[in-house]
Amino acid sequence: MGTHEKLKTREEHEVIMEWLLKNRILNPNSRRNIFPLSGLRYCKKYGLHMRFRVGENKKQGQHWSAFCYHQYKDGSKCEQRGKVMDADFFNALYDRIIHVDPNILREIEMHGGRYNDTQVIIEVKEQELKKQKRALDKLHETYEEDIITKQVFLERKAVRPRQIQKLEEELKDLRKVAVDERNYPTVEQIYERIGEFRELWSVAVTSEEKNRALKKLVERIVYNREGNRVASY
Repeated sequence: MGTHEKLKTREEHEVIMEWLLKNRILNPNSRRNIFPLSGLRYCKKYGLHMRFRVGENKKQGQHWSAFCYHQYKDGSKCEQRGKVMDADFFNALYDRIIHVDPNILREIEMHGGRYNDTQVIIEVKEQELKKQKRALDKLHETYEEDIITKQVFLERKAVRPRQIQKLEEELKDLRKVAVDERNYPTVEQIYERIGEFRELWSVAVTSEEKNRALKKLVERIVYNREGNRVASY
């Protein structure tokens, strides 16, 4: 330290480390489902895909494990190291998937109820919108037929378009919510997917086949390790 000219400033070092992190490319084999849990396992701390490495010993034979590739600004790496993905690991994962948490099932049922409620609200708002538009048309007719004065016409005309615009904006937002809720799986669909998963898993041999089965039900596995305590979600 202090015996030669600095190659970079602290600020330049931090910028370089940020560039390196952003430009990291996911192993193409991971995209092709070559590794166990490819594209499914994420580090809880940084939300990054976890990379995979293969190991071998007398007790476990060949086995896979995962690690997070995030680097801190000082060059050190994230300490997240995955549990060895051996037969016991996959058996535990299988049991976790086919026995759906009752709380999740209740949430799915509640979500379905919210979708039905949203549809009812949409229908009510659509009827109200039609009513307001008919009232606006009727207002023009009554003014043209000299049933109401110009002053009354202008006062009422100032109110109706605002009400119509407000209803149209509310309907736009509600329809977006309805699309999201409609795409949410039902309890029946979850059990159907579990059946498909079990069939695929029973004949799966390669990592690619196992991943294809897992993706019937699993969107992502979030991994966290604190000392010897491991949690996956």
